[in-house]
This record gives sequence, structure tokens and C-alpha cells, in this order.
Amino acid sequence: MAFENNVPHIQNDVAEGMRDISERRAATIANMIDEAKKRGIDDSFASDAIASYGAENAEADRKAMKDPDDFNEFRAMFGSDLNSVLYEMERVKDTEDELEIAFHYCPYVNKWKKQGRTPEEISHLCEVTMAGDHEYAKHFPCCRFDLEGTIADGDPVCTLRFTRNPDFHK
Repeated sequence: MAFENNVPHIQNDVAEGMRDISERRAATIANMIDEAKKRGIDDSFASDAIASYGAENAEADRKAMKDPDDFNEFRAMFGSDLNSVLYEMERVKDTEDELEIAFHYCPYVNKWKKQGRTPEEISHLCEVTMAGDHEYAKHFPCCRFDLEGTIADGDPVCTLRFTRNPDFHK
């Protein structure tokens, strides 16, 4: 895997600044896991910490919403901030029952590649980092979350799919 599709196309000061910050975060995560491994500590601490971060973000977003249990409001809110520029998000499908977003760029994968990480390491680091997204989604019972592919696993895009949860009733 050469990750040849992971090339940023949006070029402006905001996007480049956000990429730099995100790459620093990616390096910190990877370096912390490396140091833990040297000490015989398994890396589940990192997944747990990142999941806590995802929960904090979800709770902040829920508080900012009129009705955090409304799938349509969730759909309108998710991916509408500057992260859409950072990850070069595309709303592939946006209906009353489904939101599919393709992430065309990942600064984390870019940094891990620069660090000389193997494809297996990059895939694992992505899995650890995505603990935040999985936990975030758990705080929105109105929808189901599926991660259907990642740049870190060699796919051309990361695909996040949220579908209305038919079992959820307010």
C-alpha cells in the first residue's frame, strides 16, 4: 500500500494549518503507543483515551443541538464544520434515512507514512484513533454508525455511514 490516493487538494492557509495540527496529533498518538510498547504496556489505554475524547465531543455537539435525538438535525450538523475542509469530506448520500460521507484525505495517514510506519502499523493506528468516532456515534442513539473502509487500510477514501436507527423512539 502506497496510500497514493491520500493527497490533499484543498490548498489554503486554514486547511494547511489544520493539517499541521492534526499531523502533530497523529505523531503524538503513535509516539505514545511506541513508548508504551517499550514499557510492556498494551495500547488499549490510547483507544480508551481517544474514546473519551469522542464522548466529550459528542456531548458538546448534543448540547449545541435543538433536538440531539433527531436524525435530520444530526445529519445537518455532522461534517458541517472546518473538519469538512481538513478531511476533504464529500456528502455522497444525504437523505432522511442515511448520511454517507467520504473522507478524501487523512492527515494522520500522511504523518504516519512520513514516520516510516508500515501499512499494518498505519492500519492499527487508524483503528486506535477511530475509537473516538465509534464512541462519538454511540451518543446519538437516533442513528447507527458504520465505518465502511479507510484510507489506512488502502481504500481510496474513508467511508462513514450513518443510518437512521429504526429501533430508536424518542
